[in-house]
Amino acid sequence: MSLKLIHLLLSVYTSSLLFSGSYYGVHSAPGRSQRSLHSTVPETILRPRQGNGDNDGIHLAVSPQCGPLDGKTTNVNAGIVPSSIKTIISFGDSYTDGGIDNGSALLPPVLIPPNDEAGGRSTNGPVWIEGVSGDWGAHLMDYAQWGACTNLSLWPSNPRKVDFIDQMATFLSQSNQLDPDSTLYSIFFGINDYIASLIDGDHMPEAAETILNEIQTLSSPPTNGKSFLVVDVYGRGNTSAWGEAYKQQVFDGLKALHEGSANLNVAYVDMAAIWDGVLGPNPGYQAFGYTSTAACTVCTEDCNQYGWCMDPEHYFYWIDGHPSKETHRIMADWVEEVLQNCKV
Repeated sequence: MSLKLIHLLLSVYTSSLLFSGSYYGVHSAPGRSQRSLHSTVPETILRPRQGNGDNDGIHLAVSPQCGPLDGKTTNVNAGIVPSSIKTIISFGDSYTDGGIDNGSALLPPVLIPPNDEAGGRSTNGPVWIEGVSGDWGAHLMDYAQWGACTNLSLWPSNPRKVDFIDQMATFLSQSNQLDPDSTLYSIFFGINDYIASLIDGDHMPEAAETILNEIQTLSSPPTNGKSFLVVDVYGRGNTSAWGEAYKQQVFDGLKALHEGSANLNVAYVDMAAIWDGVLGPNPGYQAFGYTSTAACTVCTEDCNQYGWCMDPEHYFYWIDGHPSKETHRIMADWVEEVLQNCKV
């Protein structure tokens, strides 16, 4: 049995064991076992939106709620100027994993059936960070890995032994010569940490501390990073007291880093409203253009020869618990809206 299948089965088991009633999504981050430009256009829209026209009719039906970098967690951009970004360094899990996890060029995001991973991604096209980098004309260096958590020492149940610390080690070992003024560091963790917390107990405070510690490392010599984007959707339609406390701890830490001597440029992007809007009744998935909140590759009727749905363009998920390429596109739109509209 493949590691990917084991991870998916464990995820399903975990959610059924610890939750009753409805639970949106699946606790998983399956994927592969492989290891491996500056724009002068105005800030509001740096380049024409990359992708297939109208995104097959899938669009945001909710808008980011903005607030200050103070108090409760909210969407906020304190100092990041997209038009100045030439390079994006990306850390994360399967939601951000482009199929190559050492910062080198990604494979084309093309499906070759029966393989359900487009160029090694846990989806059927580009992931959200590719959408952002494409819109900005920025060079993407992706270190994200499917199944990754923040810190493996916190989560013995995590099926795949990869984490943010490991990704950082890979990045730092390369001694990349990057311009701090034009490089953005993107960090998207929490899903697999939250899954593991349901088994291993609440070590989410330590997970938040790991994220903040790694930002401090990146902002120190020799990297001297100045701009940091943190993205979250830990519960994918569900919340818990410890999950919300984790978000607040990261948010408060970003405030301290922004106001401290380093005066870092920081942004916090909370995607919970997308999942709540699609999976809940207000406004509901149809308002976004979807016909189903299910996963296309988990097809039970009207399936093609590969066992996939016949209308993948209008499914919220591609692989169980993992966004379709259309969903990834609106995730990119959400990030861009926050950075443009939530400036403080």
